[in-house]
Amino acid sequence: MKTITSAQNGQIKLLRSLKDKKGRSANGLFVAEGGNLVKDMQDKSGALFVRASDTDRHGHILSLWKGEINLVADGVFDSVTDTVQSQGILALVSVPVPSPLSQRIVLVMDGISDPGNAGTIIRTACAMGITDIAAADSADCYNPKVVRASMGGIFQANLVTGSRLEILDLLKGYTVAVLDMGGKDVYHYKPPPNLALVVGNEAHGISAEFRERADAVLAVPMACERIESLNAAVSASIALSVITHNANA
Repeated sequence: MKTITSAQNGQIKLLRSLKDKKGRSANGLFVAEGGNLVKDMQDKSGALFVRASDTDRHGHILSLWKGEINLVADGVFDSVTDTVQSQGILALVSVPVPSPLSQRIVLVMDGISDPGNAGTIIRTACAMGITDIAAADSADCYNPKVVRASMGGIFQANLVTGSRLEILDLLKGYTVAVLDMGGKDVYHYKPPPNLALVVGNEAHGISAEFRERADAVLAVPMACERIESLNAAVSASIALSVITHNANA
């Protein structure tokens, strides 16, 4: 184990830089913070950082870790954490190189801007067995808030990011279905062999680019007329559950 006591330590400076998208892009790294996230990582060969006063608390994780372990002075650790009440443990993770989209069902985030929504959508999709996820002009998938909200889904997903036009170009050969309150009942939709399900921006819904490309418009039916719409992550979660069920029926 190594001990870090200075806020000017090179690795501490690196961790600070990863709070920003620019730093993550430049270094090809992101941070996974929290005991549950770190515990669920399949690759335990990277650099691990533990707040000195939390060493005993995370003893089990430390015993299984195969890579470098750094014990960090409390004040120094607190200067790099992204959470209000940190659990005192985080790991450096390499941003994976995405694979081509190949699953029968692909989920597309069209302008999802809220990190919590993006992480929840990734988490739900992976739970449903849909690991091909495309983020078109959406929140950075490796933003610390997205990573935490994904609850480990970030390690299971094949995340492809780009502009709307770039993502649309990757969806050739897929039927594109967008979620919109004016669409047809998703419960009655039988998905085709290759489907890209698109969930739109929280405030503006589906973009013009995806709406123009859409082969189908689907909606989650609601019984209460006073409720105008559903949260993007909630809508995506319901639709994903229905579509994966119908695909296997």
